[in-house]
Amino acid sequence: MKFAAIQLDTIACEVNLNVHKAMQWGRRAFEEGANMIFFHEGLTADYSPDPIRDGRSLDSGEVYGFSSLAKRYKGYVALGLNEVFQGRPYISMVFLDSEGVVDVYRKSYLWPNSSQDKFQEYLQGYVPYKEGYRLERGVIAPGEGTKVTEVGGLRIGCIICADGSRPEAWETFQQEKADLIFWQNNRGNVVKRGDAQEHAKELNTPMIVTNRCGFSYHHFQQGGTCMIANDGRVVARANENGEEEMIFASLEELQV
Repeated sequence: MKFAAIQLDTIACEVNLNVHKAMQWGRRAFEEGANMIFFHEGLTADYSPDPIRDGRSLDSGEVYGFSSLAKRYKGYVALGLNEVFQGRPYISMVFLDSEGVVDVYRKSYLWPNSSQDKFQEYLQGYVPYKEGYRLERGVIAPGEGTKVTEVGGLRIGCIICADGSRPEAWETFQQEKADLIFWQNNRGNVVKRGDAQEHAKELNTPMIVTNRCGFSYHHFQQGGTCMIANDGRVVARANENGEEEMIFASLEELQV
């Protein structure tokens, strides 16, 4: 099993452009031998002042396009979808194969996931356009907690960005062993602090960590998408200069 992890500079609210670009990069990754492709969080619309307008359902043309890509190359795609489900907006990780949607994980511990008192304090200084519309809590609907799902014969642990700051999010993977954990992100720098490496080592589980790059409104995202072995070693790492890039590793390379 060969994995590709892709970091892209997407544009807020420009769903058609983002999907078109991601399809092109995904095609390249498959043609270079990938069996499973991992994209970053919120790829389709980034952060939007109107997440219902810019969100897409699982039966949308955009999602169908990625499923068709997977079918053409007999592979799998892990998409970062700004989703609308039952009339509510979610930040979702959608796994696709040639038949369509395999499974969905919806981000559960929304930003900022601090105490209620600190959240109220945060709201007092929150100016939407200055923050790049990055308030999730109170705007985006929460999922039901991190989980392990089966995709392509692999048990994949699902966790998205701010989920990772909550201990209970990681407890899922202590209680239920995964073959691989996919930590999908949309933030400044994804591996600089080293917490991803620590989690991989502590859980003795390989990890793929994606992040966007470039400008999210006026926020510059540095990237740093990486693949980490179960002993905490970084096996493959994309640049941290905000440039688009894709990296590759096999499942065997990520297991000690």
